[in-house]
Amino acid sequence: MLNNENKPVFWGYRRPDGRVGVRNHVLILPTITCATQAAHQITQLVQGTVSFIHQHGCGQVGVDYEQTFQTYVGMGCNPNVYGVVVLGLGCETHQARSVAGEIAKSGKPVEVISIQDHGGTLMVIAQGAKAAAKMVQDASSILREPCDFSELIIGTECGGSDACSGLSANPAVGVVSDLIVDAGGTAILAETTELIGAEHLLAQRAANEKVAQRVYEVIGQM
Repeated sequence: MLNNENKPVFWGYRRPDGRVGVRNHVLILPTITCATQAAHQITQLVQGTVSFIHQHGCGQVGVDYEQTFQTYVGMGCNPNVYGVVVLGLGCETHQARSVAGEIAKSGKPVEVISIQDHGGTLMVIAQGAKAAAKMVQDASSILREPCDFSELIIGTECGGSDACSGLSANPAVGVVSDLIVDAGGTAILAETTELIGAEHLLAQRAANEKVAQRVYEVIGQM
């Protein structure tokens, strides 16, 4: 789609913090492994919600704690997420209220539910589903709007290293990434260890010589 200035734009959801997403999910975010199954059950009950299974949130300290905490917050603040229901156990290292407080700074709706404070797992599933259903209803009223490609960030992922991904899927993703970057957007390349042996190809595409040298340095340290 082109705007009035004949520049390409995409349809996106503008978030309170100004960022733009292309999805409108409600995230059920478990801050502790003990709450992941409850989160999964909520996604089964409420269409329009997403979650994930993990093994973190308990007994973490130092850098390990900070990395996990920032990951939780980053997922909640992702512009593809409309709102977040944060699920905690109550005694975990990563307290649900702390995570929710950071996510709330983005201006998104956030609900906090704790298994120990709200009557156990079954009650949390029921209350979480109720809160999630309300968020999904509210999210459905949000309209997409035309946005400049400079506001679009995509993350890429290898298709599984099967016979076809290197022949078709990965090159196709590369072409799309080039088109997005040419339009002013950003494409993030994942699985950095698989760049070993391809550093010269990346260096050729670097913005300048300094970046090209940095490509060799980073991959050389893997």
